[in-house]
Amino acid sequence: MIIDTANPSNVVSAFGLVWPDALRLNGSVIRIAFPPVLFMTGYGVGIAFLIKAHPEYAISLTVMSLISLVLSLLLVFRTNSAYDRYWEGRKIWQDLKVSSRNLIRSIWVTVMEKSMDDCTLKRQSLKNIAAFVISVKHYLRGEDGLEYADYDGLLAPEFRLQFTSRSAVGNYGSIPASGNNSPEPAPGNGLLYQAQQIPEGWERSGETSLPSQLLYELQKFAEHIQDNHLIHVQYYASLLTSINSLATLVGSCERILSTPIPLAYRIHLHHALYLYLLVLPWALDFKSVPKTVVIQFVVSFMMIGIDCISREIQNPFGYDANDLPLDDYCESILIELNFALNNRAPKAIIVEEEEDTMQNSIVVTKVGGGPAPQGAMATDSGGH
Repeated sequence: MIIDTANPSNVVSAFGLVWPDALRLNGSVIRIAFPPVLFMTGYGVGIAFLIKAHPEYAISLTVMSLISLVLSLLLVFRTNSAYDRYWEGRKIWQDLKVSSRNLIRSIWVTVMEKSMDDCTLKRQSLKNIAAFVISVKHYLRGEDGLEYADYDGLLAPEFRLQFTSRSAVGNYGSIPASGNNSPEPAPGNGLLYQAQQIPEGWERSGETSLPSQLLYELQKFAEHIQDNHLIHVQYYASLLTSINSLATLVGSCERILSTPIPLAYRIHLHHALYLYLLVLPWALDFKSVPKTVVIQFVVSFMMIGIDCISREIQNPFGYDANDLPLDDYCESILIELNFALNNRAPKAIIVEEEEDTMQNSIVVTKVGGGPAPQGAMATDSGGH
């Protein structure tokens, strides 16, 4: 599913006509910008009457022209900085989609299945990749927990239990503790394990994020299939690289969220913006109050609107109309997962039911008088 940005559904229909974006309220910054614009317009009305009564209070418009040039540069820098964050977030999520698809395809093709347990672990690892992408979406939106509907059917019951109990000791995840990659300490390492449990002063309370825990699960699965010779070495190395790339992309998203516009710049920008709008009515045509009001309203709406746009797009991971469609991105990964889980992998095992079906088809062919398979003919001739 590709989101069409060339022909977006951003038009307003009324009276049988299709109106342009200029008449669209959803997605605009009118609701945010209206209160300060209304205040500045009312302020301009009062100053217009004051200047009309006392023309000597008016100031030169040339001075305002120089100030507007400086303010324009500040607003342009602010908008460019915000859009860079928006565009970087879009590129990160595209890389996240591509990396997740590649990882799903790589595991589906390269991981061998020697038993039904291997098949179960392989399917769960594919689900964990989709759950990881969904968890990144919720993590960036500040939504913790597993109660969201898009996790249903993706996470293993053992993992849900471990996440709920917040226990970091013992068997966690979908890989059994009896496997070669068990997180439980070996008997010979008992003293070392006990020494690690002694408080040393650096410990911190808190819980690792869900995306990080799912990355642990994916890497545990990679070690499990390597230890049990279910994957070739070159594919194993590629698998680790893909898992590490997912961690890198999550860190890039965290960088966008945790790196705000410098406080001093934001404060100075708002000082300059509102000082300009407070001084502007003093430099307008004091002979025409309506003209002053219109100009004050238009200039206030344009400049305050630009600042509001910058605030809207500097965090592209939310639910606003101007944010990235993260739900659609996650849906595309679920479609990829659905294809992988509903098609036989090249190295999948042949289950017993299919073997019985093949044997029954051979028997039916022989009883029906049709041509028997070559193996069966050779057996019959050897028996005679």
